[in-house]
Amino acid sequence: MGQKTNPTALRPISDFYHGCPQWGVDQFNYITYQVKKLLRACCKNSEIYLNEVHLSLFHDFLLISCEFLNLHSEPNKKRRSRRFIENSITYRTKHSKKSWSTVLKRLYCAIRLIQTFTGQKRIKIRIKRIKMYTQSIPKRARQKTTFYTKGFNRSKFDYARSGMQLITLIMQNRATIDTLADFIRNNIRTRSRRRKHLDFLRFLKQGIEALETHKKIKGIKIQIKGRFGHKPKGRSKIWKMQLGPMPLGRFKASIKARYRQAQTKLGSVGIKTWIYIN
Repeated sequence: MGQKTNPTALRPISDFYHGCPQWGVDQFNYITYQVKKLLRACCKNSEIYLNEVHLSLFHDFLLISCEFLNLHSEPNKKRRSRRFIENSITYRTKHSKKSWSTVLKRLYCAIRLIQTFTGQKRIKIRIKRIKMYTQSIPKRARQKTTFYTKGFNRSKFDYARSGMQLITLIMQNRATIDTLADFIRNNIRTRSRRRKHLDFLRFLKQGIEALETHKKIKGIKIQIKGRFGHKPKGRSKIWKMQLGPMPLGRFKASIKARYRQAQTKLGSVGIKTWIYIN
């Protein structure tokens, strides 16, 4: 028997930065890929994720419309006073890189780089920021994942609050699959110990299952393969999680698929994500 073809490769994709839809647009597709790569780099080491990017090329300027997801890992009840924030050096060093103002400074430098390699004199950027808080998560889902956000576990599982906010947006079809793949890659890459990897994967599975009754998508599937479980003799491990149907054999099914690769101390880890919309 011959090798099966990947269904996601044959399915038509509406994103214009995946391949060439027409003749003579190779350069424009390369520019859109580089622009999205720069904008994603501006959100590095922060709780802000790039959701969507749209480019419109006019006669005399380039318009970039981007959408960001601003997550909050701290509860509103325990926000510090203004005087404490100004005087506390540890608080400023801990939260300065995660703030929105830091991302805006990086965006200003990214626009200059975009202006040099595109050759456009005028570049306009239109930003839409979606703020997400813990109170926006359904109450039943918060109760099922309260183990990760209460007491001593709040500092141990620092990704729990922002992770539940992002999973809520994905299950409600308000966020793209790129944000989910980036979130998993960042947490797999920064947690090198075996127990930390297993705790994160356990949280990811419980968070998705807790929002099963509130989902507006038909199905979701995640597959992680690599040396992330600290197996002896360098053995790789496969972790799979699926909720709902995932008809990869149907070409008419609206399925979004993304692949990411995370580098850890033990080796590389491949991350595959699928979302079945309708």
